[in-house]
Amino acid sequence: MYLQAANGMETKRDHIFISYATEQAALCDWLARRLAAEGYAVWCDRQKLLGGENWPNDIDEAINGRTFRMLALLSRASMNKPNPQGEWLKGFAVGRKIGVDDFVIPLNTEGLRPDEITWNLQPINYISFAPSWAEGLTGLLKKLSSLDAPRALVDGRRIAVKSIVMESAVEEEPELLLSNCFEFEQIPRLIRKYTLASGKLSTSEQRVLWRDWPCRTVAPDRVLAFHQPPSTVTSHHRFSCVDEISWQNTELVDGIDAQDVVVNLINRCLERLLREKGLRFSNQSRQWYLPHGVLYKDRVSLALPDGKKRWFKGVGQRIYPTARGKGVYRYHLSPSFSVLRDAGNPLAVLLRNRVYLTDESGTPLDRRSLLSRRKHLCRMWFNKQWCARTLGIAQLLAGEDMYIRF
Repeated sequence: MYLQAANGMETKRDHIFISYATEQAALCDWLARRLAAEGYAVWCDRQKLLGGENWPNDIDEAINGRTFRMLALLSRASMNKPNPQGEWLKGFAVGRKIGVDDFVIPLNTEGLRPDEITWNLQPINYISFAPSWAEGLTGLLKKLSSLDAPRALVDGRRIAVKSIVMESAVEEEPELLLSNCFEFEQIPRLIRKYTLASGKLSTSEQRVLWRDWPCRTVAPDRVLAFHQPPSTVTSHHRFSCVDEISWQNTELVDGIDAQDVVVNLINRCLERLLREKGLRFSNQSRQWYLPHGVLYKDRVSLALPDGKKRWFKGVGQRIYPTARGKGVYRYHLSPSFSVLRDAGNPLAVLLRNRVYLTDESGTPLDRRSLLSRRKHLCRMWFNKQWCARTLGIAQLLAGEDMYIRF
């Protein structure tokens, strides 16, 4: 197909234009590369390399003069965003101008019902990409073949691969590394053994004891700890220190592997730190989470390496579409720690960030609801978003110099 340009020269329509909402970025990338591998010149703002050479930078000019067909990725997000809608209207106008009824080819990517699709696309037969991208691609390739769509790329497969793997993956320049590990600089040298002066601790008393004193119970009347019990413990129980063991010079402490005792005590100290910072523990899901109201407007402040200040919501809520309408769920950032070892010895603490999800009343979601809501919440949280949240939680838990002290 050719178009008479304003200068009298003919411009060939040989590109496929992909119009999408950012929520469909993963499908857009995949589709662009698959079409390029089949020889079709593709343009979308994420993969301009796949469009070949001399592609106009202006979208209007591109659609007017070089687009053979426009693929409209229909999703719930694109139904409510101005950019995709504007590109589709432009595509309809160009199609009418050049006398091509199917200039815009809709791809139903989320199984939208007819009443969920914008009115000007409802009468058009769409190609379904839900639930299978592979089946959708097969239908699209069949459609393009029936239109005798031009295959402008002679080396489409190489171009598709090149868009994923750069010619040189290593650049000779310094790079900033942000780590979610806290390296140990100092661990108490001694493990102290305490015995209860009289009586034995019940199970409930042991749980209360752990909240106030980071220790390990080895018997109902005997515990191991790095340091002496706080006043909140000594006001109820009288403990006596009966031994001090250098854990680096022994294999067993009270019959338990010395390194295991150290890791256990470190974990108890970190749990105490989380509690002191206002976090709560869910017995049902077995995870710590940031509760509503601990921080001002539930915002976690963040200082980026370049000195800029940012913040993000540590607690919030989202609306999730269901068969019965719209449901609301709440999310809380949920940090956790793991002690990394080197030849059995504690080396560093790894900080992970998860999410704790509940309904509006604060009840943890069941497993089936949990997976779908977590995917809904985190679908656009990529490395940059997770890095910011992990760095923000690290700064919340550590001091201004980014040291955790206990």
